[in-house]
Amino acid sequence: MVTLDRIDKMLLTTLATDGRATYAELAHQVHLSANSVAERVRRLRREGVIQHFGVTLDPVALGKPLGVLSDIKLREGVERVAFAESLTAVPQVIGALRLTGENDYQLHIVAADTAELETVIDRLKRDFGVAAVNSRLILREVPVDVTQVLGS
Repeated sequence: MVTLDRIDKMLLTTLATDGRATYAELAHQVHLSANSVAERVRRLRREGVIQHFGVTLDPVALGKPLGVLSDIKLREGVERVAFAESLTAVPQVIGALRLTGENDYQLHIVAADTAELETVIDRLKRDFGVAAVNSRLILREVPVDVTQVLGS
């Protein structure tokens, strides 16, 4: 487990809401030099606290307004690592979680409509060793403050 001080937590809080903040902007906020902030951010990346910087895309704006969470049960004998790696071949799958319990995975799928969703599900069953799929439509995403994990 990584130990974070108050300044690390302030930097992470800012970066969680604005991953494009410059070292100068971060430095001004925490009253350190830009070089000191850059070294802290590099350390947080090296230690795995910051896993990546990225862009969050809006599936609706990209023509994929149908969001679905699908619980996946694999056929007996299907290699789970191979299944997980193969998901990159399905562009409608934008997230995947390996689970304990009755199901093996939960996939976050986006599609233009129910016909596209049906095609994805059929393909998962036919080509990827999926035995069963239980899907639920996402009505709306509820924003959650992920920085709460930092505590006080």
